[in-house]
Amino acid sequence: MAVKKPTVEAISRRMGCCGPSTVSAMPNGRRFPTWEHTAAFAHALDVAPSRLRNQWVEASRQIEEASKGFLSSRAQLPLISGPQVMGEAMLAAHWYRNNREFYEAACARIQQARSEIRVTYTRRYPPTQYTTRASADYFRAVLEWAREDSDDERSVRRIIGVPERDGPPDSDMLAWARQHHEDSKHILTHEANVLRWTAAADGLNMALIDDSVVFLAFSGGPRQKLNGLSIENPTFMTCFAAYFDQLWAALQPLETYLGEAEAPADNP
Repeated sequence: MAVKKPTVEAISRRMGCCGPSTVSAMPNGRRFPTWEHTAAFAHALDVAPSRLRNQWVEASRQIEEASKGFLSSRAQLPLISGPQVMGEAMLAAHWYRNNREFYEAACARIQQARSEIRVTYTRRYPPTQYTTRASADYFRAVLEWAREDSDDERSVRRIIGVPERDGPPDSDMLAWARQHHEDSKHILTHEANVLRWTAAADGLNMALIDDSVVFLAFSGGPRQKLNGLSIENPTFMTCFAAYFDQLWAALQPLETYLGEAEAPADNP
């Protein structure tokens, strides 16, 4: 007979020091527990706390180093091991400290893509205004991958967030979007839609590569400021892919958007 896994509520009762939500977050990487909670968690599962002590100490050290900016860009934060609770699995993330590290990693994965790339770009400034060599290589790699002669069925879909201030689009971003359209309009495997962006802040940007890896970029403040993470997990990918597809279906094709944006100038 299969052994029944304990529920979160049962573990919480056995621990006697924290609620079910805290217990659920512990083995799934959403919250790093104190040693007291870790030891109680082990006791609740009839595991000797000493078996987890070294893992906990090493994880604590790496998290402290990460908070001070010492963690390697490809380092994987260790998680306290435990049984999977209620079918949830732990996620492992690769963290990138700056613009260069993020775009170098994303570019490398773009070049390895097999069939589908979905990307968003929602920032207050076009990439040409703060381009590092790594970010320039990344944007070029996406178009080159779409252009590449291949027997595989390929698809690139890009969502471009164009900032709008009280109606009219930002002139610099509009100019970049127009150039991007010129660069990509003859690539049959490349499509772009426009998100009208009214917030005075950058959005959360992502690159979804095939069905395997999600890159998330966090930016704001100085134009060159950007860091992020990547996660390889099919379930995690499914969530972001569904979000992307929902956005995509509601947005306007770039060519149509540009035609409307330029229409007033043609009708004095």
